[in-house]
Amino acid sequence: MPLGRFLQDKRRDIGFSRNFLAIVAMFSMLMDHIALVLIRNGKLYGYDLTLYNNAISLPEAKVWITLYTVLRMIGRIAFPIFCLLLVEGFRKTSNLFKYFIRLIMLAFVSEIPYDLMVFNEILTPITFTVQNVIFTYIIGLTMLFILRLMHSFPKFLTIFPAVGAAFATYFLRTDYAVEGIVLIYVFYMFRNDINVKCFIALIITFLMSLEHYYGAAAISMFFIYFYDGQKGYLNFKTFSYLFYPLHMLVLYAIVFFSNYKNFKF
Repeated sequence: MPLGRFLQDKRRDIGFSRNFLAIVAMFSMLMDHIALVLIRNGKLYGYDLTLYNNAISLPEAKVWITLYTVLRMIGRIAFPIFCLLLVEGFRKTSNLFKYFIRLIMLAFVSEIPYDLMVFNEILTPITFTVQNVIFTYIIGLTMLFILRLMHSFPKFLTIFPAVGAAFATYFLRTDYAVEGIVLIYVFYMFRNDINVKCFIALIITFLMSLEHYYGAAAISMFFIYFYDGQKGYLNFKTFSYLFYPLHMLVLYAIVFFSNYKNFKF
């Protein structure tokens, strides 16, 4: 049997729904943030650079550092899946304006939990460090809207909205920034060719996670390749929106109320 026919049959047999992909992405993100907050910033005192450097120099820190790396490798799976889900949401939503407004509200609601989780403080707009990843999705969604308007334009012109969106994420310092825009662009422009889409995205995800996490983000392509285009039976839209800010607050609260300088599992 030709490889292409075999893979098509497997895609039909396995058939991951959007809801299943969302569950995988949320679980992956949770593992990533457990590593960041409870291990690095909690167990290894990462909110204080002096304490952190002392902690990681101890022999017993090797176990925690290994666990941290493994969990963050699992965490690399989340972002490419969320980028695909953004594209699918854009394509299938019945009200793009409401979709856009929900993302804006989520971005601003999530900024304080994100700042607390990552920086252990609430940053002002003047500080202007890294913004949470939802801002990247908002810029990506804007790019998708422009690309839809350009459907009759020559394909090479579609690179200009992508470049503009990439500059916007870079200027605003949003999480994942240019990498996110590139993935969203690829998932949309090659939406009708699963093989080309996944091949290009496989290279991108591998390279974007190669330096620290051995290319682990490329694992997400397994789930994306076998996505069947269906919503699935579960309906947890509200939960999926609330999960992002709430899980960050819960993890941060565990460390904060334990006093991270004396944090124990």
